[in-house]
Amino acid sequence: MIDEQRLKLLIVDDEKMIRENLAMLAVRLGLEFFTAEDGGTALKIFMREQPDLVILDIYMPRMNGIVAMHKMKELDPDCPIILITGFLNYNQLLQNDGVKPDGFIVKPFQLQAITELIQKLGKKRNRANQFSTFAEAVT
Repeated sequence: MIDEQRLKLLIVDDEKMIRENLAMLAVRLGLEFFTAEDGGTALKIFMREQPDLVILDIYMPRMNGIVAMHKMKELDPDCPIILITGFLNYNQLLQNDGVKPDGFIVKPFQLQAITELIQKLGKKRNRANQFSTFAEAVT
């Protein structure tokens, strides 16, 4: 049986234009979405809304994406998290504690690449049946 609930996506980036672009993508994919401009706000939304997938910038004020990812994974270890960054040298930020993101995207990102990653990780949460018609629209 396919779960017909809409996938919930949490978009976290301190750059308003990135949040807006990802929100437009979420609309086109038929996702329910929430946005935050920093890790602290994102964590509050995460606890309240229990998203199925998170797109999280690494470098943000107040609480960066690495700290937010660790806190989110403590609350829901199975929630897929995609880290996005404008910097190529992010691997040194990751700790050797077993907490890893489920995907990486480097800004500026290709719409097709982020769509495919959302589809792949969304299927892990068993709510991705709504993606079938969008793949052709992106290409």
